[in-house]
Amino acid sequence: MDSILFWVGALIVFSVLSPLIKYVIAAVAGKRIGAKALAQQPDRIHLQPGSPASWKNAAAASRIADALLTRAFADGGVYTVPELPGVVVQLMAHAKDGLYAAVYEHPKAGTWFDLVSRYQDGSSVTYSTALPTALRPRPGHPTVNLPGIEPLAVLDRILAQRPRRSLKLASPDQAVPVFEQGYADSIDYRKQVGISTGEVVRTAARKAA
Repeated sequence: MDSILFWVGALIVFSVLSPLIKYVIAAVAGKRIGAKALAQQPDRIHLQPGSPASWKNAAAASRIADALLTRAFADGGVYTVPELPGVVVQLMAHAKDGLYAAVYEHPKAGTWFDLVSRYQDGSSVTYSTALPTALRPRPGHPTVNLPGIEPLAVLDRILAQRPRRSLKLASPDQAVPVFEQGYADSIDYRKQVGISTGEVVRTAARKAA
């Protein structure tokens, strides 16, 4: 699952500054900011079993999960991420439709969810209610951002619009290793290519707006 966990809050150092100053700093020192943001992210994550008490806003997470359960998703459990303090994720899978779901809670970014289809050729597609990150997508792993869209509407869109290629199987029993490997592949790519000044500037511009 090619998530944005490693990028959420990457420019948090700007939080006390005015929008214009954020933009200027990003333009002048963008490459260093991007390198520092990446260096602070773990190379690997290891999900640990959580419980309903792990959520700070259980109602927001349950609203998403309950909607997906009505469409035959199977629950894969609630987890915390020791390497990313404050992050909680619930994993789900739909075997027939070849879909994984991940419902996230982040202490600063709030609650959102991803729906992911993985393909036999190693590619994937993600439909997410997270805001766009301003990062160039990893080749073969596009993300369609649909912030504010209801869970079942996002589900209908990915089923209708995703590429018609041979899908990998999706299983709640495999959700944890698939999620951990998805993060590893994503962060390996980002640390290899880096974050450009332009990407940092675009992120700062969005924050300023």
